[in-house]
Amino acid sequence: MKKLTALLLSVTAGFVLSVNADNPFSVDQTFGGEVPAEGKAVTLKQAIANLEEGSEAFVKIEGQITEVCQAKGCWMILVEGDTYARVTFEDYGFFVPIETSMQRSVIYGQLTEHVLSGEQAEHFAQDAGAQSTLKLEGEVREYSILARAVQLENRS
Repeated sequence: MKKLTALLLSVTAGFVLSVNADNPFSVDQTFGGEVPAEGKAVTLKQAIANLEEGSEAFVKIEGQITEVCQAKGCWMILVEGDTYARVTFEDYGFFVPIETSMQRSVIYGQLTEHVLSGEQAEHFAQDAGAQSTLKLEGEVREYSILARAVQLENRS
């Protein structure tokens, strides 16, 4: 079941990313602080590779949002292929609209890896509602981005 979920997530994200790959990113909405103008945004996989090399600095990460907390927009899922990271917001200082799913984004934050307890995984699954493509059961190891700023691109 986990492989099927990962495959569906990968195909969906790959399709959406390939549709937008030739279009330059244009900011429609910004939440939280400012995304620094200097420095190039990296993909999620590039940021993970840098993390594995020991870099825990704040970084600009670009990608596709596939899920958002349906309770109040307090987290979202950033996807690149079969890799994902859960994005939360520094000090709960801001949230994103619950209809943010399937939008390209640039996130300025700190990437880490951690383990969700079974209780945390169940809570996130409930917040995602029926839209969730991630099936979280028991303890789950996942990447997380604590965001200081989020830029979203208009869907049109």
